[in-house]
Amino acid sequence: MLRITLRADDFGSSWPLEQPGEILTLLFAGPGEAIVLPEQGWRFPADAPAQEWRNYTVRAHRPDVAELDVDVLLHVPRGPACEGAEAAQVGSAVGYAGPRIDYAPVDGAGWTVLVGDETALPAIAAILETLPDGHPATAIVEVQDAADEIDLDLVGGQAVRWVHRGALRPGDSEPLARALRELPEREGVGQAWGAAESRVARDLRSVLRDERGMPKTHARARGYWLRSGDWLLDED
Repeated sequence: MLRITLRADDFGSSWPLEQPGEILTLLFAGPGEAIVLPEQGWRFPADAPAQEWRNYTVRAHRPDVAELDVDVLLHVPRGPACEGAEAAQVGSAVGYAGPRIDYAPVDGAGWTVLVGDETALPAIAAILETLPDGHPATAIVEVQDAADEIDLDLVGGQAVRWVHRGALRPGDSEPLARALRELPEREGVGQAWGAAESRVARDLRSVLRDERGMPKTHARARGYWLRSGDWLLDED
């Protein structure tokens, strides 16, 4: 992960950030490349250059200094956004649009389950930080191996289970789906949120809704990327 700090006057106290893990669409322009912003309706001028906009999670927001943090997953092979983020220097211009809500707490949920791969880790960490102390929450996070685990600032009632996929290709549903099935069921009404490769997210939804019987409104899993070739096609 590479953490990028963005600063703009718009990111002050009036910026409409309502929930943890909101989505921000970013453009890391290459050296000498112009940033052409879209107009309403996400329409670009006819002469706009080809640009690679990608969705990322707002990891942290500091309205007092008009800053926010975004964690960029540096995967292999590198995509345009990875390359742009790695090459960015202090003072580099970045295009942005948003934010928009992705996760929102469900009223009355007595416990929370968060599940996903590396692409979901920034959102999972941001959500955990906003849950009340003592609220039961379990995070299931898939990474390559123990070297890719990071420290999460857990409070009372929170736990994380790291799932190592080892030699399996990223985007195989077996590790996450199996770990989710192994999670002991809790009593009462809860909430589950997850994000992973599109087909993995579909399998996670099936476990939560079909096997665990959670209502659709309380169990969501988003496709953050689509496996194509060896690694990421979409860097959400």
